[in-house]
This record gives sequence, structure tokens and C-alpha cells, in this order.
Amino acid sequence: MKLLFVIIIFAFDLYSPLHQNPVVIPQDEYYLTSKEKIRYALFNFDINRDKYIGFDKNDKPAGLSNLDLIKIERLIDKKIKRHNKETNKVYGNDWIIKSPEKYFKQFIAVINQKGEKEVWANCLCEVQTNSWKKYIPVVSDGGTCYFQLKINLTKGIVTSFGVNGLA
Repeated sequence: MKLLFVIIIFAFDLYSPLHQNPVVIPQDEYYLTSKEKIRYALFNFDINRDKYIGFDKNDKPAGLSNLDLIKIERLIDKKIKRHNKETNKVYGNDWIIKSPEKYFKQFIAVINQKGEKEVWANCLCEVQTNSWKKYIPVVSDGGTCYFQLKINLTKGIVTSFGVNGLA
């Protein structure tokens, strides 16, 4: 019975309108909207700005579809749940990220040399101005209000993850 339920949910998910939207290719700046308000900003790949992320100079800019966004959110949620479980064992209730789906997210997507889509996600729990839509902030601390992931979307894995420290 559980298997039938999973198959029905998966089939519904594949044929939902979210999956039928075209791929979004970033312009100078592009915002992807969520139901509540704008929570996604997609940036063009710029090797001078993005080399510290671990992208290669030969990587090519890529767009993101709504299906990609769903996959990214699922991978972030899975990673955060694992992080919270592991961290809770070490620190008690400290360093736990709550409601990652409510974070503002900045994305840089590329196609790497193997033809795989990779995405870097910068996650911010709050923003003071709309500048987060145009600029990627460099934040030295801030704790769990800021975390970053690099995701291989083709393989469906998180390849790197970091949470900012506290001052």
C-alpha cells in the first residue's frame, strides 16, 4: 500500500504545473518567486567573483527550472536535517538551522566539464534591503543565519556544506 501511495505522489509530482515551466536563464539579475514573496535570486556565473566557490574557469553558466528548484530545496532540507541531528548530539540545542525553506537563497548554476549541472546556494535567514537580489554578501559570522552549499544537481548530492561561525 505504501508503495502505491509513493508511486501516485511521484506521478502527480512529475506532471504538476511546476515541472512544465521553462528553464530560467539568468540575465544581469533574475528573481525566482515563491508563494510568499521573492526568496530566490539567480546570478550569472562570473569566474572572477565565483572562483572561491570551487567552480572551474571552463564551467559554463546554466539556468534553473522549477524542477531544479524543487530538487535543490529537497537536497537542502535533507542536508539540514542531517546537520541538525549530528550537531545536536555535539552541542545540545545550539547550531540548529530551523525552517531552511524560509531562507532567502542566492544561486549560481553551471554546467561543469563533465556536463553535470552544479549549483552553489548561499542561504540567508534575513535580509535588510533588496541588495541581496543584486549582490552576494560576504558575511564573516552570523551563525546559522547564513549557510552555503554546493550541489551536484545531476547526481543529486551535496558536495560541500558550511555554516557561518559566531563572532
